[in-house]
Amino acid sequence: MKPVRLTTLRLEKSADIMRLREVGMAIATKLGFATFERTRTVTAMIEMGRNAIEHGQRGRATFTLAEVQGRTAVQFTVLDQGRGIPEDVLERKRGTGQGLGLGLRGAERISYSFDIESGSEGTRIEAVFRPSSMLPLTDSLVSEVTEVISTLDDADPTAALTEQNRELLEALAERDLLMQELHHRVGNNLTLIGALIRMTASQSDSAETKQALTELETRVSSLAKAHELMQQAAKEGTVPAGKLLEDVAQNTERAFNTSGRQVRITVNCPPLELDGRVAVDIGLIVGELITNAYKHAFKGRSNGDITVTLSEPDDGGLYLTVADDGVGLAADAERPERSNSLGWRLIRTLVFQHDGTLTVENENGMTVRIHLAPAE
Repeated sequence: MKPVRLTTLRLEKSADIMRLREVGMAIATKLGFATFERTRTVTAMIEMGRNAIEHGQRGRATFTLAEVQGRTAVQFTVLDQGRGIPEDVLERKRGTGQGLGLGLRGAERISYSFDIESGSEGTRIEAVFRPSSMLPLTDSLVSEVTEVISTLDDADPTAALTEQNRELLEALAERDLLMQELHHRVGNNLTLIGALIRMTASQSDSAETKQALTELETRVSSLAKAHELMQQAAKEGTVPAGKLLEDVAQNTERAFNTSGRQVRITVNCPPLELDGRVAVDIGLIVGELITNAYKHAFKGRSNGDITVTLSEPDDGGLYLTVADDGVGLAADAERPERSNSLGWRLIRTLVFQHDGTLTVENENGMTVRIHLAPAE
């Protein structure tokens, strides 16, 4: 019959050692360990568990039933997340049996077999304890031992609830770790995409292609910066608006300013904290409006000014203004808020998602005013 795993216990504090002792004693008793060998076996298990807590910070202990030379034995495995046992200590153990501490040396002498694997990621110790009784490993025996362990849980519901809570906290911690890694990779990928777009634009001979790629780079950079700031402010759940707008402005200046044309972007923003989703959308809107100004406002000119202002009025919501001192709209030009271009469609969609309004003024350049409704 194949080995059967019975249960796994966490090893983090002294109360876990008491739980390990109870489970170990119940299993050993059910398998017919004599009184003296049962005491020695459980003592060895306790030493292995304490070693994981003291030297490995935390660990897990697993009880498994296995058949050894026709009789049922307990395979006891302890894993920890410590720095590992020094190699010179393991070498002495392999050569003379004197390399380990007193507790583990004693556990090794008591066990039927004893094996250690250790490295920088932690240590795994497996010991097999075989009773003098000749019980074969059968399904019925496995059921009986499992029932004994279940009875321990029923006798101490507080311990069972504590274990369940600890499992939940560990699952949450693992989820948070995975989410952090996911966000880190998303940020890196956005940065890489922006760099690839910029490199492709620099190698293009077509002015039209170069301009399209530069606009795309600005959009990706706005997303990347908003994502970065959201991760920095993950604990608070908000993003500093001023920092976001300054970074979007700097990225756009770097993308569009040349030796023949220098446009200055000024950001006016009081200390404001934005919700993550709102921050991403405002970053995209501002990036698109600045890009439009670079494309159309300063034709035939070598310099210009763009002003970005974000405020929070008393009635709630947000007011965003992006103004330039460019040439303005021609009399017969299509109204930008009705334009079918990709950039203006994106702006209108984002404003609509926040129940906002958008107006365009064409005097001393062009001014776009956006009011986003308060979040519900």
